[in-house]
Amino acid sequence: MPLPPENLFSHTFPETIWRILPHPDRDEWVVELRDAALKTASWALVDLTLQKVVWQQSPPATDWWTTLAGFAGNRVFLHNYRYPDVPQPTDLLALSLAEGALEWALPGCVFVRDCPESEQIIIAQKQGETVQYRLCDSSLGLLKNPVEEKNRQPVAAPKYGTPVRYHPQDTYFDRISSFVDKMVGVKDSIAIDYLESDPYLVISYYLYESEKTAQYLLVVNREKEIIYHNQLSDNRPGMSLDTILINNNRLVFLRNTHELISLTLSR
Repeated sequence: MPLPPENLFSHTFPETIWRILPHPDRDEWVVELRDAALKTASWALVDLTLQKVVWQQSPPATDWWTTLAGFAGNRVFLHNYRYPDVPQPTDLLALSLAEGALEWALPGCVFVRDCPESEQIIIAQKQGETVQYRLCDSSLGLLKNPVEEKNRQPVAAPKYGTPVRYHPQDTYFDRISSFVDKMVGVKDSIAIDYLESDPYLVISYYLYESEKTAQYLLVVNREKEIIYHNQLSDNRPGMSLDTILINNNRLVFLRNTHELISLTLSR
């Protein structure tokens, strides 16, 4: 069953897609991108309602080691690593959602989580041998009151869904593998990523092909109609994680590390 054109969005970046993260409240996604040859990193905002890339930026304060830390309110949060040999972030940066420009930087602070329905975030600040947790006005980057220990942890699981990976020794692997065989005639999966989003089943299965790993995506509805079935990657040395996410009714996934695809799964 082919998808209507309005249900499918695709964009190919010249750089490698490193990570994708949805906004908790809006139909926007931030994409972390890397160019290994130039050793540069950049970030892009994709609006799936408008079906376009709004901006792609590589702010002067960032470098190859900078990573995506969070996405909430009207800002994208990044971590800088002053000491690349030490795998711990040292500074917090905020980019504007409107255009991706650097709005502020907080040396010695790292992002912990957002505070839903407010323009505040919780940050951690190292002070000597201790760490202090504080509120931060995310619109201005101003530190505020300390946060009690009970409020430091995430308030809830992320709204977006990610698949569960199954290997041949896992309990449900044979059942899911049999379903894949019944739907598309594939018997030799070496691993399967499985995600339910009623009334859809999202299954990504991996095969050995020419001594490399190939990844395929299968989306099936409650009537066992195939909504989408395609190869996502081939000739890769292993199996990556976090290449498939679902937020509300948007299924977003990567193909061949450069292409971002969104399927709208109607209810």
